[in-house]
Amino acid sequence: MNDFKAPVAVSRQKSEIRIKSPIFNPKSLISKSPTFAEIDLNAFSHNLKQVRLKVGKDRKIISIIKADAYGHGAVEIAKRSSVSGADMLGVSTVGEGIELREAEIESPILLLGGCSKGDAEYIVSYNLKSIIYSFDAVLNLSKEAERQGKIADVHIKVDTGMGRIGIQSDEVMGFVKKVSSFKNIKIEGILTHFATAYEVDKEFTERQIKIFKGVIEELKKSGFLFSFMHASNSAAIVNYPDSYFNTVRPGIILYGSIPFDFPVEDFLIKPVMSWKTSIVHLHNTPEKTGISYGRRFITKRNSIIATIPVGYADGYSRSLSNKVQVIIKGRRVNQIGTICMDMCMIDVTDLPDVKVGDDVVLLGRQGDEEIKVEELASIAGTISYEIFCSIGRRVRRVYIY
Repeated sequence: MNDFKAPVAVSRQKSEIRIKSPIFNPKSLISKSPTFAEIDLNAFSHNLKQVRLKVGKDRKIISIIKADAYGHGAVEIAKRSSVSGADMLGVSTVGEGIELREAEIESPILLLGGCSKGDAEYIVSYNLKSIIYSFDAVLNLSKEAERQGKIADVHIKVDTGMGRIGIQSDEVMGFVKKVSSFKNIKIEGILTHFATAYEVDKEFTERQIKIFKGVIEELKKSGFLFSFMHASNSAAIVNYPDSYFNTVRPGIILYGSIPFDFPVEDFLIKPVMSWKTSIVHLHNTPEKTGISYGRRFITKRNSIIATIPVGYADGYSRSLSNKVQVIIKGRRVNQIGTICMDMCMIDVTDLPDVKVGDDVVLLGRQGDEEIKVEELASIAGTISYEIFCSIGRRVRRVYIY
């Protein structure tokens, strides 16, 4: 049982941390737009249980909910993670961790971005755990933990080939020995991150696994043992069972996407997010009429054009213009013209009995048709992670419990 209690008073005079407002609460009055993202928490639970079946009951799971749970709403996803079998929550920044604590989330929380300058006070006060990869961070955490009369839990980050953050493999032993000498620091875990686990070619990932195993073995010989040893991201969970160690870190697969270069047949997950809106305007448009900015679509016949209240400010990327489809009345129809900041247009000429207020699916299923996040990502020239994370805060999140 976690005995966390929110601190009564923490000085914030030197901090720029701002606690996020409850903008994703479906009861919020902030947004009355018909555009919303529907989040199926039961699908999320299903996906987490699939991870559990894959990795086994004895391994620990760190549910990755950074970036507002990939746009799905961190607080609700954190709550669902905790009751669905996650042992820990992973966020990127101290602000994300504080948001969860302020929402009375008591689960262990690991900061995957580490302890930046000025973060130590809040990491200790809010009972957060942090990865570490610099001695300055260790000093700051130790000093703050001593001041508050607490112990700071840390996970050592090892760079085995990502080239981003972490201690080089040949320097880990010396670093761990130094950190272990601080009485207010507890080394709880050790981790690395894979650079190419989503690719077909396994050579580099297998090299990273070998390096990380070697580091752990050397530390073990010197008497250093860890409660959490983790390397597996979503792709590795699916494709590299020898990378599980005793803990895994699922991210994108929890949200129902498998954006990997290799085929996946035995891992059945469900989409968590659907993105919907409705028609706000219909107009009859003559042949040879330009639509939207730049007139990049010209009608080739007398047409019925629908306007929907979603644009690139909501995360519906301008790069999708004239390429993407939506679903109305169970049928796919084309988006036409340049996607605007707040609106875009749809050709509904061939749909019978279309009217203002009809439902429009941008992402998800309606009838027999489905638009998957991987489809949007492919058209936009990006990845499903970015599609999810780009869906803006004025898009209401509505939860299915």
